[in-house]
Amino acid sequence: MKQALLAAAAVAAVSLSACQTCITQSQPVISPELTDQPAAQALIAEDSANDFAVTVSKLRAALEKRPLTIFAMVDHSKGAADAGLELAPSTLFIFGNPKAGTPLMQANPALGVELPMKMLVIETSSGVQVLRQNIDALLDQYGVAPDSVNAGKIEDTLSGIVAEATG
Repeated sequence: MKQALLAAAAVAAVSLSACQTCITQSQPVISPELTDQPAAQALIAEDSANDFAVTVSKLRAALEKRPLTIFAMVDHSKGAADAGLELAPSTLFIFGNPKAGTPLMQANPALGVELPMKMLVIETSSGVQVLRQNIDALLDQYGVAPDSVNAGKIEDTLSGIVAEATG
């Protein structure tokens, strides 16, 4: 029993470090000191060439031109201001398409916690970024094989949206 637990822990450690390496090699990370955190490993952050307002506008336009529904836009900084607090500009987009999301939930109903999809535009002292979920890391977390749910097409769509918003 003890050997089985040690083996499982070793496999988990290797899997996490492989996932982290995969993501950090191709994309910037929000904060380097957070790279060991699973939440950071499941996110992709892309720097924007635009200011915050332009990035938000371009992201909205990129979402609207696709067969997606924008369910909500959450202005976190406005919420903070309404509570008498300060927060750098931060807007969350919540969007989806049942034709893409339903197969994910059919593969594992718990993925409903992650859906609809989300993208966050943030402004930091180093610039504006668009953050989104890493589909492969997300599916791995829920034990779903990427090829069983057409993850490649979802990834292409999300990458395209971010490229339009940040370019």
